Amino acid sequence: MNRKEINKIYKEFHVPKHIISHMRVVAKVAKSLAVKKEGVDAKMIENAALLHDVVRCVDFKSIEDKVFKIKPSKSDLICWKELWGKYHKIGHEKAMAKILKEKGKNKLAKLISKHGFFSVWKLKNLEEKILYYADKRVDRDKIVTLDVRFEEGKKRNMSPSDDKEYIKKTENKVYELERELIKTLGKSIDQF
Repeated sequence: MNRKEINKIYKEFHVPKHIISHMRVVAKVAKSLAVKKEGVDAKMIENAALLHDVVRCVDFKSIEDKVFKIKPSKSDLICWKELWGKYHKIGHEKAMAKILKEKGKNKLAKLISKHGFFSVWKLKNLEEKILYYADKRVDRDKIVTLDVRFEEGKKRNMSPSDDKEYIKKTENKVYELERELIKTLGKSIDQF
């Protein structure tokens, strides 16, 4: 996909500017990690990063204009409510994968479907690992440590009923992934 096609998708799904900013930083990080590794499709990883949170609105607790810092337009709310109603039960990762499959973008769909926090246990190839990790190192539009990202994520997403022990095990698995990628790629995000 090219930037024009990606921007068309942003417009089609009324993607908020702050989510676009996040995806662009994730794309820079992912591309930087992937670009010189033989056998890795850096362009596909970059495209996946630029699209991974397009329908993040389906994970919002509700779609009401009063919950947003910047007031969305009526057309934004209509689009997001429709997406929320259609995909809320499956989450934004699977929703975007489904949308991309419908557009004939099966490789991108598969890659994007595995960037959710608990997907770290299912990552099989380097492309999936790079996209996943790049996303976990970017909080909003800033590159941060995993510690910072996990704390911010807990503030935004954690509920009292969540399995804290499993979350901690998953965080440890992500730290393990970080060490693996530094070894495999010969560099870390901190070397930008």
